[in-house]
Amino acid sequence: MKTITKTLFLLLISILSFQFTAAQPTISSKYTDTEVDGMIRAYKTSYSKDIRPSAALQQQFIKDFPKARDIEWEAAGNVYEADFEIGRTDYKAYYDQNAGLLMYVHEIRESGLPAIVKNGAEAKYPNYKFDDIKRIVKGKETFYQIEMKKEQMEIKATFRENGTFVKEILD
Repeated sequence: MKTITKTLFLLLISILSFQFTAAQPTISSKYTDTEVDGMIRAYKTSYSKDIRPSAALQQQFIKDFPKARDIEWEAAGNVYEADFEIGRTDYKAYYDQNAGLLMYVHEIRESGLPAIVKNGAEAKYPNYKFDDIKRIVKGKETFYQIEMKKEQMEIKATFRENGTFVKEILD
């Protein structure tokens, strides 16, 4: 019994320490969600180049993600993307030309998906198997993008933090 109690205690400590060490930087309020979506869409459809970030951008990034490592920077237009890791988790962060954080994305495990989001996804897509799950923080909202598979069908579905369905993309 002591072994089980000790194991549960250690598991709880590791979960809590993860919660407190997870990055939670402040998103710039300069742009609307629609403007951020447009900026990110333009970035992703442009040819981006590897860059060295400005001192101001580097300082803001370090403040936002102090535990980041293996950082790679790219830019297109006025959007700067940092691709990096915290622990074993892959992240992407998008900044504007003034070092304002537009949004960030990181992978999560299915066990990290809020129950309300998981239940919503399972109800909308019965018998689909969850594959990759990303947590997207943009503005004051958090979204979850879930890649799911069923036979030959692949879907990327996005849900709000409250479990509300937002959109789907067929792969």
